[in-house]
Amino acid sequence: MLRHYRARQENEVPDTPRIDSASRKQMLDEALLNFIVKDCQPLSIVESEGFRELIQALQPSYVLPTRKTSKQMVAKKYEEERERVKKEVQQAVALTFGNISTSKWAGRPKVPQLMPSRRCRDTWQRAILPGPRIL
Repeated sequence: MLRHYRARQENEVPDTPRIDSASRKQMLDEALLNFIVKDCQPLSIVESEGFRELIQALQPSYVLPTRKTSKQMVAKKYEEERERVKKEVQQAVALTFGNISTSKWAGRPKVPQLMPSRRCRDTWQRAILPGPRIL
């Protein structure tokens, strides 16, 4: 017993931080999710016998999520990424265009169009057309 204990302790690196099992499972779930999404893998891969054997060999204590749970994880990740991208686009539009108003053009009264405000149009004209402006 003492020999086994010493052999286990000598192989451990003392500066390596310990990760509790809940955060380890979350980290592995995230890695699995990234694998499925980035490599366009079908959700059924989590039920594949060969994939299960591979995961068991790599991390014996990890329990793979079911296909249903994987689908929920992908849907949640999609919504998170969608909201993140939506915020980034809104910030980029706000920085680039300033005020944007929705107005109806005379030629197409039923189709609202995005149109920069007058202040923004004036800024564009000064940037694009240097020199005196004739209106």
